[in-house]
Amino acid sequence: MADYDDMLTVRQLVDDVLLVLRWSAQADATLGDDSGGQSPVVPDADLRRQFASAVERLVANQGRSALRTLGGEDPDFHADTVIAALESAGWDGAPRDFTLSVIELAGRSEVMGVVRGGGTIGRRAFRALLAALNAALGSLGAIPGVAAIRELEEMLEKILDMEAAEQV
Repeated sequence: MADYDDMLTVRQLVDDVLLVLRWSAQADATLGDDSGGQSPVVPDADLRRQFASAVERLVANQGRSALRTLGGEDPDFHADTVIAALESAGWDGAPRDFTLSVIELAGRSEVMGVVRGGGTIGRRAFRALLAALNAALGSLGAIPGVAAIRELEEMLEKILDMEAAEQV
């Protein structure tokens, strides 16, 4: 059965996604490849400015709403409702533990270390983490703001896909 600790676990996950999006929108956010080369997460400067603007708006609106809701601070979406939504989505017990393990195996600690402390993230690790986060966010659509966060995260994945296709 889901509980308040599960709310906080999911809140931290959503906060991590928002941090990854903000980091990705910075001009100095770089991904490394197997040959030692580095490139910006969003290479096109105009697209990066648009992405940065979208991220800041998302963080201020839907991100804030999701974090408040998952912190039990939304008077219109009470903690009991959040807990029920998490339980319905499988964010408790063994399913939650498995999901968090997959996210960790996908590079969460490595990526968040760079996001918080600087450096370059390996392109493969970054893409693996985005895919795992996307899967996790998919079950959290009942939480206000999370669907919009997932959509922008998916757009970032599409940018990386387009860049990879251009390099082939």
